[in-house]
Amino acid sequence: MIALKIVASGTYLHADKPWLVAIVRVDHDYWYELAKAANDLDIGQLPVVNDEGHAFYVSYSNVREGQTFKPDSRTHRTFADAKFDAEERAPSPITWQD
Repeated sequence: MIALKIVASGTYLHADKPWLVAIVRVDHDYWYELAKAANDLDIGQLPVVNDEGHAFYVSYSNVREGQTFKPDSRTHRTFADAKFDAEERAPSPITWQD
């Protein structure tokens, strides 16, 4: 579990009910750190972070800044990539609030 910063949030419809989605930013690669802790890194594997050391994820949970969470996506180096991933996976268009 890791602390996060919400950089965008929105809703989409699934079975006629609104569902939450958020794009979150963290200061490390969650999946890399998990594999590292389990001594399960591939040879030469490096964390997926941008030049500022940030990674972006999609979350379908009711996340809040400062709390911990488990990502619902692979690691993305950019906000735009994470947002595209969320939009591709949602069963209906996402209405972004941020």
